[in-house]
Amino acid sequence: MFDRAVDITPVNDMSSSGDDSDSAQAYARCQVARDWLAGKFADAAPRVDYDGAPFTMKVTGHPPGTASVVREVFKPAFKVLERMSRGKILVDDRWGGSVHAERDGAAALRDGRTDFTPCYSGWDSETYKSAQSLRLPGLFATAEIATAISEELYPQFFRVDVEKQGILMGRMKATSAFNLFSMQPIRTLDDLRGLRIGGNDGIEGNVIRALGAIPVPMSSLEKKSAFAAGAVDAMHISDGPAEVFGIGTAARFRTALGLLRNNTEFGMSASFWRGLPADLKRVLHAWLRAEAQAECQVFYGLEGARARDKFRAAGCEFIDFSDADKATIKSSVAPVVGDFVAAEEAAGRPAAAMVGAINSLNEKYRNKTPDQLMSAAIFHPVLYIQ
Repeated sequence: MFDRAVDITPVNDMSSSGDDSDSAQAYARCQVARDWLAGKFADAAPRVDYDGAPFTMKVTGHPPGTASVVREVFKPAFKVLERMSRGKILVDDRWGGSVHAERDGAAALRDGRTDFTPCYSGWDSETYKSAQSLRLPGLFATAEIATAISEELYPQFFRVDVEKQGILMGRMKATSAFNLFSMQPIRTLDDLRGLRIGGNDGIEGNVIRALGAIPVPMSSLEKKSAFAAGAVDAMHISDGPAEVFGIGTAARFRTALGLLRNNTEFGMSASFWRGLPADLKRVLHAWLRAEAQAECQVFYGLEGARARDKFRAAGCEFIDFSDADKATIKSSVAPVVGDFVAAEEAAGRPAAAMVGAINSLNEKYRNKTPDQLMSAAIFHPVLYIQ
């Protein structure tokens, strides 16, 4: 029987998001990622000998085509893939949920509507049980460290839940930390109690409940209208998506919470992957590893900082909890970790080993800069899809 009292406290401070740099700082932090998106490392890709007709990879997603993540990350990254593959992998990308519903990614990968699409573990805690560990409060200091660790641990801990659906994992990728956006100020923990908080359920819902608030699960595409209509009192979301979905510029207040982040995985069609020749598989694999790190750094880092500038310019007031409230918040949500591990161990899944591995890698990566992590993703990618 697993003992809930075992010390599995995450190594990072639960009360700090680690995602509050300004635009200039964020820009300087992701030089290598910006260079990769500009194509500066494309010619160092694995050799391509295939000389047949190009393959077209269908990419679909729910953000609008005008979203910063599409404009600043995906579109440039697709050009990099075409260069890396010497024109043998082309991309047909469709956005705004125009091909399939937001949460139908796995089915769309199986039936051929898409080859690369969101399959977020935060949307489906029953299917992606082990990956819920990546949402535990206070586990990671930054999005780039969380991305590196989730990518490294995927084969050992997360692969089974993905591949039993008949799909493959394209790439893991962590978001920046989540904060609270509201029309009325949330200045104290008492202000938070009893509020309806829009977001995801599962671990996130458990954290919200632990703070005395009421989680209201909803999809990304529902958040803007729900917030505008007052169907929730606050939205729990990270800065980049808050800008994409029109939350941050509409909100009058942003209260730093910074307890957790999501992993926003993109699944890969098994038939598309297996249809590629070996040299193009090597190229696509290398691109996926670099794209994961570049996206988290440029979208959640740089574009998140630019989003905060927009929120302030629109009149949004930024609020921090007091040190006393932060200490209470930290102690209130700590049992969520033990409850998760106990339930997973009871179900026969190695959650204690998984959290231990995450904490060990936190120690390994805690002094790595974003540029170092991006360089590692480009030149020393982890073994992933088989």
